[in-house]
Amino acid sequence: METKHRNQTLGPLLQNFPRGNFGHSVLDNFTLFAANAIVVLVMATVFFIAGRARNEVYWDSWGLANVVIGFALLTFMFERFLPDVLTTLLPNSLLVLGFSLRWQAARQFEKRSAPRYVMLLPAVVFVAFCAVPPIYNSYASVYSTVNIVLTVLAAGCTFEFWRNRSDRKLSRTGMIIAYGVLTGMFAARTLQGLLATNDMARHIPDDAILTIHLSVALFHVTASGAFALALAYERDATELRRLASRDGLTGLLNRSAFETRATALIRANPEQPFALAIFDLDHFKRINDLHGHAAGDHTLVACAQAFDETFDDNAIVARWGGEEFVALLPGLSSAGATHVVEALRAKISRLAVPAGNTVIHPSLSAGICHSDCGSRDLDHLLSHADSALYAAKKSGRNRVEQVINAAA
Repeated sequence: METKHRNQTLGPLLQNFPRGNFGHSVLDNFTLFAANAIVVLVMATVFFIAGRARNEVYWDSWGLANVVIGFALLTFMFERFLPDVLTTLLPNSLLVLGFSLRWQAARQFEKRSAPRYVMLLPAVVFVAFCAVPPIYNSYASVYSTVNIVLTVLAAGCTFEFWRNRSDRKLSRTGMIIAYGVLTGMFAARTLQGLLATNDMARHIPDDAILTIHLSVALFHVTASGAFALALAYERDATELRRLASRDGLTGLLNRSAFETRATALIRANPEQPFALAIFDLDHFKRINDLHGHAAGDHTLVACAQAFDETFDDNAIVARWGGEEFVALLPGLSSAGATHVVEALRAKISRLAVPAGNTVIHPSLSAGICHSDCGSRDLDHLLSHADSALYAAKKSGRNRVEQVINAAA
């Protein structure tokens, strides 16, 4: 099955190479198809290995997508051996299914749902559409249809990665570009099919557009695979940094991270007022002794949630150790700091934490030192806030005390 129009300008050097449906020799479009098939199947192997090592489902989806796309490419390479019905439907259906799996993998990678029936729908719709005689009898219509579907799927993958662009990861930008360029290429091929006449040969057109498309596809397969691995690495590195700065139980900052961030904020805003507060859960040892350490952990988590709900996003809050917490509250006056800490104390006093057949009603004592008391040194303020906390506990607990003067 030969292409109707071939470029006859190649020199005699290439004329002895075998010819087929693709290109002028095995060194051009056929070779580009082979290169794409090899790279996509190699990347499939890499994705499957990553899936075994990391136990994350999207690697398997990406690997399976690449296997299906690889078989589609091989089918295009040897389509002259297929009957007309398979030449029309098989490679195109595999390509649609492969990119549907790519979309599913992109959704899974971004932690969004990807129902299987939605993933299968484009291939089913494509086959059903091509079953209509006027469409099936015109390869230009089949060609336009498949490229419309592929444009939508590639654009969908681009959109999935673009939606989370706020993380500003360089690899994400690479993924967006890789899928965006391929989307543009599918759109160009759609236009080619729409402008073609019905005498288009019943196989993929062997022309300069195919050469450009295969070159773009090779870039896409290589870039999207590399950037997917890099993006996963960047995301893991970010998560490891987050975990290193967080308390494992409550999710609040740990002591080291608090000291680093609080010191940086104070130095970066030398004129901004702020308050430093230290908190202690009253009689926490009694909670552990009476109800068990699991109940104590549940109480700490409930209190940490109360901190998140009470303080705004500018506050720096940490679990200081055991049943103690600390917070730096920027932009508040002395009276404003007392008001918001008192609101937290009242909120915690209303908590009812389940513990077996009973509930725990925790309470909290707090000590505050404000920056207008004569010091902006973190250690100095912590010392005086701790003194105010001691005063609150000595005065009966479940109360807030503020130091009057922190000057040395």
